[in-house]
Amino acid sequence: MADFNVAQCLMNGGGFSTDEMQDILAEAEDDESVLVQHLSDEVEIDSRPVKTAVLRAAGASCPQDRVEIYAEYMELLLDSLQSMAGTQAVLSPVSITEMPWEPNHGASQALKSAMGFVPGIIATDDVFLELAKRYSQEELPDIDELAVDSVEEFLNVVNGLFTIQLAKEKITAELDLPRSGENVQPVGGDQLRLRVITAFGSFEAVFSADEFITE
Repeated sequence: MADFNVAQCLMNGGGFSTDEMQDILAEAEDDESVLVQHLSDEVEIDSRPVKTAVLRAAGASCPQDRVEIYAEYMELLLDSLQSMAGTQAVLSPVSITEMPWEPNHGASQALKSAMGFVPGIIATDDVFLELAKRYSQEELPDIDELAVDSVEEFLNVVNGLFTIQLAKEKITAELDLPRSGENVQPVGGDQLRLRVITAFGSFEAVFSADEFITE
């Protein structure tokens, strides 16, 4: 089982708060064995714990076919955070219902297919900037055009990988141009908002049937 799956099993077990899990993930950046040390008999070893978390968070709020594809995407996103941004990450099994943090920055990119959807990221400025730094491996003092481009590019790469994954399932998807915005208030049909916890803070992963960042 991959390291990030161990962390997700811990989160799904319900024994850790968001802050506690963030601390554990931060420790795991230096020593991945920390994750295994927290395993106990009460923690269920799940072969697809990210999917389990998405299903719990979604409940009956989205059609089942959309929840399935959102779960596939989240598995790839968490894997990509580890491989491309150098951070362990887990998903809270509880959906977000309150308005997003402000000030915030967001990025999105539509996937056009028979069942198209728009995945995206909304984060407080400090978390958004840290994600940009980790992905670009550049020293970015502020959220400028390069920082925004870096997060958009991260999303574009993840989405490109996802279209390849969909193609293996005989689903053709095309990518629209990425969008970004400030103080984003996401709206849209069949929407699901999920809290992603990383070693450097939390952000929202947003899924919607419609574009949720307006120009």
